[in-house]
Amino acid sequence: MSVTMPDFDTLVSLHQQDPEALEMFRRHLLREAVDSAPPEQRPALEKLLERIEAARSSAATPIEAAGIAFRMMRDSVNELNATWDHAMQEMAHLQTSLLIERLRR
Repeated sequence: MSVTMPDFDTLVSLHQQDPEALEMFRRHLLREAVDSAPPEQRPALEKLLERIEAARSSAATPIEAAGIAFRMMRDSVNELNATWDHAMQEMAHLQTSLLIERLRR
């Protein structure tokens, strides 16, 4: 069952009036996202969720938690980019090898 995301003003109001309810809603949304993922992706998402929660709990303020989350995302994108670059280099090497082999025939 999918939960509809409230608008920004509603979330701000909830934060001001009942921060614990907002935290419960946040956790519910994350749990729903993991549970609705394809079964083969769930273990990796569970580990990611654990890392996010550990990082959030180490933060002294919400701003620090956001900064930690941003750094985690940036590091992940950098790793993905490096992996992509490596794959492209390997593919170029393979294509070059195949072309040279064809030209030799």
